Formats: sequence, C-alpha cells, structure tokens
Amino acid sequence: MSDPQALPSTGVAPDWQAVRREFPALDHLTYLNIAQKAAVPRKVEAAIAEWMADVHATGGATAFSMSPIEDTRRAVANTFGMPHGSVALIKNTSEGMNIVAQGFPWRPGDNVVISSMEHENNTFPWRHLKARGVEVRIAEPDEQGRVTLASYEPLVDARTRVLAVGWVVYGNGYRADLPALAAFCKSRGVRLVVDGIQAVGILATPIQELGVDVLVAGGHKAQLSLAGAGFLYATPEMIELLQPPYAAKFSFESNDRTLAEPKLAADAHRFEYGNPNFLGCWVQKRSAEWIASLGLANIEARVKALTTRLIDGAEARQIRVRTPRPWSERAGIVSFDVGNRADALVASLQARNILVSQKDGHLRASLHFYNDEADVDRFLDAVAELGGGRG
Repeated sequence: MSDPQALPSTGVAPDWQAVRREFPALDHLTYLNIAQKAAVPRKVEAAIAEWMADVHATGGATAFSMSPIEDTRRAVANTFGMPHGSVALIKNTSEGMNIVAQGFPWRPGDNVVISSMEHENNTFPWRHLKARGVEVRIAEPDEQGRVTLASYEPLVDARTRVLAVGWVVYGNGYRADLPALAAFCKSRGVRLVVDGIQAVGILATPIQELGVDVLVAGGHKAQLSLAGAGFLYATPEMIELLQPPYAAKFSFESNDRTLAEPKLAADAHRFEYGNPNFLGCWVQKRSAEWIASLGLANIEARVKALTTRLIDGAEARQIRVRTPRPWSERAGIVSFDVGNRADALVASLQARNILVSQKDGHLRASLHFYNDEADVDRFLDAVAELGGGRG
C-alpha cells in the first residue's frame, strides 16, 4: 500500500483552536485517549439537554418518535459515505459482529480467518461458532507488526467464508489495506467483515468505496457519540444473505403481527428490533452532522499532522515507536515500546492529567482533531522525563 504524498483537497480548514474550546475536558486534561472513549463536545451535552427538554415538555412526542431515528440513519450514512438502506443503527461493535457471526449461513467444516491482533470484539464472536463446526484460523503479524494480505493468504482455502479484520488495529495502530483485502476476498468468494471503530470519524474514505461486505463501529470513540449508539453497514448482497439472530417489529416490512408469513425488511432495518436507543441516536445524529461540517478530509489531515509530530518527537527523544510510519498504514493511534513500564507510566501520566492507555503491554496514545501540538509535546516530554525512552 503506497503512502500518499497528499490527502485530497480539504478546502478551508476549521479553526482548530476554536473547535478545541468545544471540549470542556481539555481545559484541564491532556486527552490522548480517543481510542478508548471520546472526550465529548459541548454539542453532545446540548443534544442531551434538548432531548430531555422534549421529554419534560411533551412526554417525548419527538424524543421517542421513530422519525428522528430515520434522520440519524441519513446523517450517519451521508457523513461516512454509505447508502441509507445499507445502514442499521445498532448498539456497538460487538453487536454488529455477532449479527454477522450468528446470521451467516455456516456449514460444518467452514472456517473464518482473523488475526492475533484483533480486539476481543472481533475475536470472541467467531470463536463462539466452534459448536457449529466452524474453525477459526489466526494469522500472525510480520516483524513490523503488520497483518497484510501475505499474512492472511496462506490460511484461506475453499472452505473460508469470512475474513474479519480491524480497519485500524486497536493495539499498535496498524491500518489495513482494505481495498487490497477486498479484491482478494472477492476473487476467492470470501466475505470481508471489518471492525471500523478505530477509523470511522478519522479517515475520510467513504465506506462504500472500501469494497468491504460489512463494516461495524460503535459510536463512542472518534464519532464523538455515546456508548450504545453505533452502526452496521452491509452491502445489499450481505443483507440478503444474513438471517438476523433476533427479530421484532422493526425487523420486518410490516408491523402487522397477524400476517401469516411476515417478510424481513429488504434493507438493513432487518437487523434492528424493539425500541432503539432514542437518546443515543439523538446524539449520534448531531455528532455525525458536526463531523460532516468540519469535513472528514480536514479531520484526517489534522490527525495525520499531529500523529506525525508525535512519531517524530518520540524518535527524537529516543522513545521506541511500534506504529508503522507511512500514513497509509496508520491513523490516530501511536503505540510505544517502553519495556515493562507501560502500566506505571500510564498511572504517572494520569497523575499529571495526561490520559493515555496501556494495551498489550505497550503505551498507547490516540489523537483526534481536538488535540494540538502542545498536547503532543507535553506527553512526549513527560514520557522522557519519566524514563520511557531508550536512555
């Protein structure tokens, strides 16, 4: 996968310092932890208050209506580049992966291929299929921490039905070459299923253009929404192929429960059932619209600049970087090898109001558009001072 010299034209970039002021947590925190949970903007707080005001004033005539749910579907689809009918509003990544794992027409002897670097949400749903005679095959990364097509290809055979990958790996931040994997899967009759939570809201490529069969993402990270409000994207062919593991009135073409043979909805509504997360979807719409107003190309360019500064600064301070350097192979996550000190460093940094994570024994910083150069330098200086470098 090549490293593009320049991102697509972004037009006029936002005033990032003004945008930053929309996040109250940043007044006192150096928040480099978007890969775990979002620092939410005031717009989320305002949306919650708006929703509650309707509940108080009208008993929720609008807040509990299905019409705003469809508005959310359109906003999410428009912002992230998907047809409206291909989007199901679901709780989180785990639910989306389980919809696919449990709804796929498996046969005993089939297999699914994943990697050892996948998050639990893209591991356990597939391992749970063992009782149905489905084998899980696990690819290993190369010496640079990349899980490329070369890693997966030897494991794929005539009984492989699904290749499940993270668009951006939660641990070391490696970004998969989804178009290349999609072309390979298509040539082999394999379905490409993607955990997109660490990429959606940061990377600008429209999801429909990736060539994937399914992509799922919870909303509580780079989408700046709430836990419990995510989405599932599926192509029309996959929608038809998958049989929902659960069903209720919103899963069908008609809500008439007296029909002798009710038909599942022809679009992604079939994966929704019962009352939706009304508050979560209310916020999800407004967060998606704000991201669209900032421009995903602008956001990607901003995150690229900040993470490049982070990598360059770490190398200058003799802090070992695990994340690939080419932009085409990373996104908002940068991982560091600090020996066996990751847990201690996370705690020491937290004491300085610098929030990062420890993942798989390594220090992980993750950035979004609301971060700035001072955040990067403050983190790096603290890590160096606390002994996280080679020296």
